[in-house]
Amino acid sequence: MGEFLEKAVVDTGPLITVLTLHFLNETQADTNRRSTILRRVVTKEVLEIPAYEERYLNLFKSVKSLMTTSHVIGELQGLQSSRLKFNGNDLRRFWLSGLEFMRGRKLEETLVRLLDMADRDYLRAGICRFGPTDTGLIELARKEGCVILTDDERTLATRAWEQGVDCRLMKQVIA
Repeated sequence: MGEFLEKAVVDTGPLITVLTLHFLNETQADTNRRSTILRRVVTKEVLEIPAYEERYLNLFKSVKSLMTTSHVIGELQGLQSSRLKFNGNDLRRFWLSGLEFMRGRKLEETLVRLLDMADRDYLRAGICRFGPTDTGLIELARKEGCVILTDDERTLATRAWEQGVDCRLMKQVIA
């Protein structure tokens, strides 16, 4: 993982993973709690190779300009509910930790408007086939001339590659 990325667009999976890793480090979760939470969120590569946790965090800390779409930010709550299952104080601490991390990384949240995408035939087709989140990420990366970071090889990465957009799978980037 020696590659430096000047600018990157981040998908929901890697973002929830890095926010979870940051939260666990900030709260100094014990080994059992850490393991339980990680099993709910991270990919098997991160789970199986402990050094990948540090590489994951270091990658996100090294990207000079980190961007995502409002669609991705909106998906975080759903993933927090379905995977992390936090509530009460844990939920509060997760969000405060996550906000701190995103602010520290100067994460740029970009609105890629659904109706603007619908005005372009090639984007409208993407919305209908893959949804607004993946379509918006591809469009943002195309507009910014940068890479997309994702865990989603089946839809997002495949669609981006078909369109000539540089998309990298986290399992390869952190290896």
